Amino acid sequence: MPENHAQVCVEVLMKMAEQIDSIREYRCGANLGVSAAANADFVVVATFDDVEGWRKYDEFGLHDEVRARYFKPYIATRMAAQFSF
Repeated sequence: MPENHAQVCVEVLMKMAEQIDSIREYRCGANLGVSAAANADFVVVATFDDVEGWRKYDEFGLHDEVRARYFKPYIATRMAAQFSF
């Protein structure tokens, strides 16, 4: 993985998120490594008003480009979950 890759990903994702009006809150970053159990190296947490808002984000063209360029070449395992609160 390139040096400072996680920070580059944060910058790219935050710029992308600014372009998607269905996002209410967006946070992302590398695992701090403070827990003995490390389940993920990088996490994205996004909040939407509804499922349609999430779909707009998930299907946003730039989102596909970001996934393909910055994540796909380096991912061994990907996990995702959506929930309502």
